[in-house]
Amino acid sequence: MNKRIYIGEAARQLGVSLDTVRRWDRAGILKPQRTSVAGHRYYLAEDIENLINTRHLKKLAPLANAALSWATVPPNQVVSSPEQYCATRDVFTARLERMSNQLASVPELHPLVSLITAVAGEIGNNSFDHNIGNWPDLPGVYFGYDVSRRYLVLADRGVGVLHTLQHVRPALATAQDALRVAFTERVSGRDPEARGNGLKFVRKVITENPLRLTFRSGDAQLQLRQNDVELNIKSAPPLRGCLAILQF
Repeated sequence: MNKRIYIGEAARQLGVSLDTVRRWDRAGILKPQRTSVAGHRYYLAEDIENLINTRHLKKLAPLANAALSWATVPPNQVVSSPEQYCATRDVFTARLERMSNQLASVPELHPLVSLITAVAGEIGNNSFDHNIGNWPDLPGVYFGYDVSRRYLVLADRGVGVLHTLQHVRPALATAQDALRVAFTERVSGRDPEARGNGLKFVRKVITENPLRLTFRSGDAQLQLRQNDVELNIKSAPPLRGCLAILQF
């Protein structure tokens, strides 16, 4: 992870100008390194990734934190969220259509509306498909979005990706392995049906468009951006169900 990132590439990954990167240097937000011979400025890839995550978390904090709280607190402490809670698939579908209409009212989002809606629909419907009859407590999904800040969140209190995949891949032992399989392999309990392609579709859309996905389940977190070839999967605080943040 200690790959060298030079200032031009750092600016591109962070989505800011070279002058902004230099200001962050002076302010101590970034800690530049220097090559031993020519003294060229560079950064550690890990430092750039951490700053990207910090900036996104600050931007997403209100709604993302509310979704995380909804997904993780004990059942008797779940806060009623009538604008976000979708107890049934029908409610979720109706709110998904409402979001799509709101996105369509923003001209610069027109090329992405159908893709954003498809990705959100795939993730949300996965929650219903994989937990039907097995919800540990509260069924349904938390679905919220902020068009002005360009992101949406989805969460469920289901059994999680690892538990779901262990029915057809009993050798899977960790949530990180389960996320890798879910986003890269076709998995079906009724081979040779072409089932289990939902999250592979999600990955394809994200990597081919200016979108960013954070997906958590168990003690694993996946982050995916446009042009990513490899999956970035790390450990995270435990989450029984799933939490997804899609930025557009």
